[in-house]
Amino acid sequence: MSDDLPFWVAFSHVRGIGPVRFRKLLSTFGSAAASWEAPFEALREVVGERLARCIVAARKMLSPHELYTATVREGIAVIPWDSPAYPALLRSLSNPPFLLYVEGEFSFSVHEKYIAIVGTRRPTPYGVKAARFFARELAKAGWIVVSGLAVGIDGEAQRAVVEEECPTIAVLGSGLRRIYPAVHLPLAREIVRRGGALVSEYPPGFGPRPEYFPLRNRIISGLSCGVLVVEAPRKSGALITVDFALEMGREVFAVPGPIFSPQSEGTNALIAQGAKPVQRVEDILEAFGFSAPAPLELAEVGECLSEKEALLFSYIDHVGVFKEELLERTGWEEGEFFQVLLTLEMKGLVQEVPGGKVVRV
Repeated sequence: MSDDLPFWVAFSHVRGIGPVRFRKLLSTFGSAAASWEAPFEALREVVGERLARCIVAARKMLSPHELYTATVREGIAVIPWDSPAYPALLRSLSNPPFLLYVEGEFSFSVHEKYIAIVGTRRPTPYGVKAARFFARELAKAGWIVVSGLAVGIDGEAQRAVVEEECPTIAVLGSGLRRIYPAVHLPLAREIVRRGGALVSEYPPGFGPRPEYFPLRNRIISGLSCGVLVVEAPRKSGALITVDFALEMGREVFAVPGPIFSPQSEGTNALIAQGAKPVQRVEDILEAFGFSAPAPLELAEVGECLSEKEALLFSYIDHVGVFKEELLERTGWEEGEFFQVLLTLEMKGLVQEVPGGKVVRV
């Protein structure tokens, strides 16, 4: 532990001290400890009278070393921006958070492929299915899914990842001991248990505040190589994440949605403005120069299928294909086609959904 680190922790408890002002304090006084102990008049020259008074008031109530010790005892890592453990992608920003609180055994330096999945808090069944599909398949392809643990698309994506027993990163708009929303406390625990991490720039006991969530979104973008928006109306917090991503030069992807769905107005507008539309995981992988993974579904079940079952199964994807189209592609008689399709359904590999489409399960 650096002797200066407890004072970094102390400054993170002072509302109004962000990366710009903290960097200014360090450059003026040489260290966080010297900044913490600086006279009021000197502080006022650097951060203004209001913040100088906040710092003086905080140091009367807070003990930097006690704060740091209590945090570590709770199993929370404290990672300053000059630490090798700090996420490299995030550090590359002009003004990254000066301190991260992290719970979990996850190592940012071990992984290189990070992608954010974000969207509305009120998804349609289509949005839920798409979020879970892309999250699951990207995780299986070795990508770390980053999101905000929010109700809706965020939570569905991260839940799908932990169900695959893969790591995921949840960035919070609150402290790590004030999980928000509370309904996702079990999911947060599962993320840690599955080798992922909970991340926040706020001290563990800080509760959620409206102004924290846009700042949380900048970390989501900053940690990621790209952002995938699954479903979002025109006015959505997910689009704030996209704005940050564009500023940072990150790739932006969007899942096309029905033209009559208000929940897809934002994603369809993003595509019209130049975001890359994605219908397959391969669309994302190819954008980053990676080859598509082998079709795991066929590899896993191929030995259990007859030649005709395997052929029909290869024509069906997670988006869905109409039965009439499948019948035409196979060229089989109707009786034979429906017999093979029924066999795949009985094996739990495909199912028919409303509208007449058949999808992989």
